[in-house]
Amino acid sequence: MKVCVVFISKPRFEAGHPYIGFDNEEYKRAVLERLRERFRDLEFIDEEIVTKYSHDLIKKIKEDVKECDGLLLYTIGQYGDPGIVDSGVELIELNVPTVLANYPYGGDPVFLKIYDKVKGKGYRVLPISSPDFKDVEKAIDMLSRILSMRGKRVLLYTLEEETGLNQEGLIELVSPDLGKPYVEKMVEQIFSREGGWSIEETYIDLVGTDQAHSWRRNEELYMKNLQEVFGIKIVKRHPDEVTEYYRKADQKEVGKIVEEWRNNAKNIHPETAERAIENAARLYLASKELMKKHHADAISFDCGTLFLRGKMPAFPCFAFSRLMDEGYTGICEADLDSGISALFIRHLFDKPSIMTNHSLDTIHNRVTYMHCFAPTRMLGLEEKPLPYEIERHGESHGMGAVPFVEFPVGETLTTIKISILKKKVAVRTGRIIGMVRDEKACRVKVLVESDAKKILENYDWDTFGFHRVSFLGDHRDEVISAARLVGLEVYEEDK
Repeated sequence: MKVCVVFISKPRFEAGHPYIGFDNEEYKRAVLERLRERFRDLEFIDEEIVTKYSHDLIKKIKEDVKECDGLLLYTIGQYGDPGIVDSGVELIELNVPTVLANYPYGGDPVFLKIYDKVKGKGYRVLPISSPDFKDVEKAIDMLSRILSMRGKRVLLYTLEEETGLNQEGLIELVSPDLGKPYVEKMVEQIFSREGGWSIEETYIDLVGTDQAHSWRRNEELYMKNLQEVFGIKIVKRHPDEVTEYYRKADQKEVGKIVEEWRNNAKNIHPETAERAIENAARLYLASKELMKKHHADAISFDCGTLFLRGKMPAFPCFAFSRLMDEGYTGICEADLDSGISALFIRHLFDKPSIMTNHSLDTIHNRVTYMHCFAPTRMLGLEEKPLPYEIERHGESHGMGAVPFVEFPVGETLTTIKISILKKKVAVRTGRIIGMVRDEKACRVKVLVESDAKKILENYDWDTFGFHRVSFLGDHRDEVISAARLVGLEVYEEDK
């Protein structure tokens, strides 16, 4: 990845800051040397120092910047020529992810003038002014991490048209828990309309009405924005491919994973079916093989739709948990916005995250974040895993096998959601105060002390929907900074 480096200053012996005789070239040399030592995976393109407006020079730099992945624009000196400000503005207007850095007591007026001219216009620019160069390095590290998302592929299994129920598939999904004879009777009742209900009456979202499927509202624009902002590609496949690889999974490998899950669990709910755990392990192996086949970094199943149509052979909750623990990304319900949010978190912070629904307690100012899966390595991919129990899926009321992960009390939880269609990101934080055990809704419920009243008043359902993506640590400021680099509008839901 290439980063152009452009310094803006005064001529060496011109009056102004930092002082007469300041050696621009020596300072530039020291900065580039330090950057190249610190970021060996980046190529820093050394540009001529801008000390006045030169049409030919700026034209040449612009051509170079257009070929780069990012830009470091560094104001290190100032004097009266307004052309150096115009030079910086024109480079930012190219809208390449830009770190606008300032050398205090040197480039301050130029830095302030440049940012004043570009702020609020949607440009991808992160301003940094600090006496400690480590803060500039942190910004470059953030830029590098964001750029590393480019070229990633998300594997999406969903249906593109309405389809009837696959009886065999539905029986396979739920019979480990309910027993095959019972399930066959249930399916028979579905088709005979006993009880006044039929599977054909269930709503399947193919247009983006479901908050998880915002990408369906305008798929062409969604994919265009996703490519522009993050450089990520979606690879859509038919769910029958999942079933094919699921059936091919090696039984010995399935057994090893089941034994590992069972041995590491604090507790196993007595009503969790052994075969449900095996099926989850089988789906995990199938998912890994499918990602390998399609060179994907993340995988998503349109879970609810596929369940209702008998196109999902097992509950994916344990599979997603293990994938997230291994540094991949598992995405529930074909919610690409949540999946991109999880990828964003993983690349920035080396941490997995949990995609959740949430329930507001506006009386006690609490939020319950809930879903039926969570990674165990929420503290970090190299950190000790959190304790977990093997439980049953929530909304299906006792079917499947899922990990009930215990989150650490007292830790800050940062919660975000990216809207690709509207190029916005929501962010909020709270303090974990416990876990909730309740048979209603999702199985894993994390209780967080947060400003629920403010969140309610600020809620923007049309943009962000119901799902949010949460991860451990207080990372509000870093999320906001990273959003600036990719041109996302920040929406602080709890402010």
